[in-house]
Amino acid sequence: MNLRHARNRNAAVLLGLAVATGACTKSSPPATPPPAQTPQTDSAGPDPAPEIADVEPAKPEAEPPPPPPKGCWETNYGSAPEGTGVSLAAPIDGCEGCETLRAGPAASDLHPAVLEKLLKIQTSRPAPPIDEPVLWVNSGKRDGKPSQSMHNQGLAIDMVVCGLDSPGTAKLLREAGFSCVIEYYDADGNACNMAHADLRGTEHAKAAYAPGAWKSKSCPGRAVSKGEDCQNQAKTDWSYAPTSG
Repeated sequence: MNLRHARNRNAAVLLGLAVATGACTKSSPPATPPPAQTPQTDSAGPDPAPEIADVEPAKPEAEPPPPPPKGCWETNYGSAPEGTGVSLAAPIDGCEGCETLRAGPAASDLHPAVLEKLLKIQTSRPAPPIDEPVLWVNSGKRDGKPSQSMHNQGLAIDMVVCGLDSPGTAKLLREAGFSCVIEYYDADGNACNMAHADLRGTEHAKAAYAPGAWKSKSCPGRAVSKGEDCQNQAKTDWSYAPTSG
């Protein structure tokens, strides 16, 4: 192969490469960037703000009603006596106004002279904060022989004045006109709540308690419990200090 023939051959190879390159260029046009995205707008304008419903302001909670007032019995003793305390179903002779007495059912069989004095104490006391009795007879008339106890004659009571201890109740009983009054104390000398009162030696008393009789002038003014407290039920549960008068 001479030099001229070799040059012609190389030229042909170069020409073929050029043709091939041009074909590739024509079949794959250059990539163009996508058009810029235009943000879409609402022709009606921006969305309206959401509607807020009218909300009523919270009402303050109502104050709870005040507790009902406590009476004297509940305040001092934890509970009141049962019932309304009305002692008599109707007026009685010899005791004007005693139908208004509220000393409990144990007062219903008492002598009018005793009822009259109880009514005097009731009307002297301040009005209670609620509708309730101001005094209460724990023991009134009992069954038995007249000479054994003034209770058996309906002329004696064991009673409580609400809010007072035994000396305070005894003071009111003496002022009301009872002839014998006994104060009660526990074994440590603390005053109990109740006091005893009767009408021994008066015109109403009979038998051993009649005026001038042997029990008419003997009145123990103080009784001390033989137990630890004042919750005694029998006379023998107390030690009595007799006094004359």
